[in-house]
Formats: sequence, structure tokens, C-alpha cells
Amino acid sequence: MRLALFNVCGKISDELVLSFNSLPPDEYVKSQTPFRFRAFGTARIESDEILWQEDSTFLQSEDLNGYAGGIERRFGPLGKPVREFAEELVRDPGVRKLIGSDDFVIGCHQIRIVAGDGLVGLPAPEGFHRDGFDGIAVTVVAAENVSGGISLVREGDGEGDVLLDRVMAPGETLYLDDRRVVHYVSPITPKFPGATAHRDVVVVTFDLTRERESSA
Repeated sequence: MRLALFNVCGKISDELVLSFNSLPPDEYVKSQTPFRFRAFGTARIESDEILWQEDSTFLQSEDLNGYAGGIERRFGPLGKPVREFAEELVRDPGVRKLIGSDDFVIGCHQIRIVAGDGLVGLPAPEGFHRDGFDGIAVTVVAAENVSGGISLVREGDGEGDVLLDRVMAPGETLYLDDRRVVHYVSPITPKFPGATAHRDVVVVTFDLTRERESSA
């Protein structure tokens, strides 16, 4: 399966929604005014056991990410609400079926993109891309005063069919097979001038490498 779209409204708590207000700015964006705020964490999943790691380093190759690849990026740690959300998501039987494993590693990114008069928010400044994992689950938690923010998915390396062209609503999760598709989200601007806009997402990546290495 290349992609799946499902509803996770019941997994989104008020505490999770509010926690985006305290995210630190992403120091790696190429803008004088930050448009991205971010926290990050990783965990090992062994059946029902979830072991959060202390290291919050994130590294992608330049081939995967021409915008910020090749840089060892460090972000603020995840708070309790987003960890609880990620735990509930990865324990969901439907998600386990999509992943095809009970033993994997996740990366969890909590991200707010903001826009205002004269400031365009770029959810995917690198353009159409892969993240370099086996699977990705993108959940839109909230969107306020947003124009744009269209989620686009294309088959293959970006020359194939458009599989998704949609403004995701809060409470929706998009699961992607990162090995078979590329994805992008269009820039956001304020729907109503004079007021800021923000789009809040939780991105969970799934890495089955450790399972493959243990069975080799």
C-alpha cells in the first residue's frame, strides 16, 4: 500500500493542541524570521514496549534533503502530550498492519509552521521529497487562519501519477510508504490579512532497519 488516510481525532488531547504554543524555533531554517518551530525525539518499539531515547539528534543526507541535509540537527525534547500521542498511534492495530512489524524505531517530530503579513510559511522547503525511512505518518493536529497547506503525494520519484491532492483537516493522519512515493506540502499564508496563521503537525517516521539487521 502506497498511502492510507485515516482519522485520529480521538487520539488528539487538549494538552497536545496547547503544547505547540511552547515549541522552540527551528534554528536550521533559512529565514531571518523563523517560520518553523520544532521538537524531536526517538523511541525503540518492541511489541507493546516503547523505549524513548535521550538523544534528539536528527541527520539526513544531502541527497534526501537539499535544504538541510548533511547537518547534524538538534532540536528541543518532546513533551509528555506528544509522546503520549505517538505511543497511542504506534500501538494502534491498523498502524501496525500498515507497518507490517511489531519491532521498529520511530522518530517523532512536533512541528508548527507559521505565516503572517510578509512571512510565508514553508512546510516543505526542500520540495517534493522522501524522508529516508520505511514509512511516515503525518497527523494534522490544528490549522488556524491557513490558506494553502495542500498535501501532495506522487508515485515514484515525482514523475509518476498524483496520488493525493488534499488540504488535510485537523484530526487526519496520512500514512506513506516512503520507499514508493514522494510528498510535499504547499506554502501557507494567512487567510485573513493582519492575523497570523499556523499549521501544527506531528510526523512519525518508521525505521525497520533494526529488525532487518537482527534477522540477517
